[in-house]
Amino acid sequence: MSFLTQVLFSISFLVSAIECQGGGGGGGGGSGAFGVFGVFFLLIFLPIYCCCIGRPRRSNAKYVHASKVENNETKVIDLHVFQSGLWECEYFQYNKQHGPHYINLSFDNVRLEVTGSGFDDIGMYTLHGFYSTQTRRIGVTKTYQLGTGDPRQNLGHNVIIQLEWNRFANQFEGKWYVRTRKYRGSGPYKLRSSQQQLTLPPAYEKV
Repeated sequence: MSFLTQVLFSISFLVSAIECQGGGGGGGGGSGAFGVFGVFFLLIFLPIYCCCIGRPRRSNAKYVHASKVENNETKVIDLHVFQSGLWECEYFQYNKQHGPHYINLSFDNVRLEVTGSGFDDIGMYTLHGFYSTQTRRIGVTKTYQLGTGDPRQNLGHNVIIQLEWNRFANQFEGKWYVRTRKYRGSGPYKLRSSQQQLTLPPAYEKV
């Protein structure tokens, strides 16, 4: 169900609650009051919801430098976490898990930028973003190459991915965010270093 369909369905349901006739006497008044309140709630908060869904609270650059905890552990420069090479990722969308998919990532230890490329259920894509060795965070923008993969899903669009290192699971964890003309949403995303060395085709080579 598309985002617009969900919104229209919610409004229709609440409007019908206002106009419905309660066969049980006093029950009808309660439904009407709920409907009026529901429509009022939608009119106030729906614009805020539409503005925020599929969009992170902070840009990638601000996210990677914002630390939630002020202690010595988060301030330690930890270069071994950010190793160039083959990585694998998984993401959750449409009520199911996708992946793992392989990505070639290159970490620039001077500019603290990360680039890469890969292929998933949607199509081929490139990655570019930032990372911090002090907060152990990554913020990248995934750009799909139009004309590859699934033509129904691949719009040549961008996906924002913001991750933080989980030392207990030995992987990066966070969320992906998408805003297109057809879909808005977000979901869990995991990234971990691959133990399997693969020879990838030219489409996967570092950018």
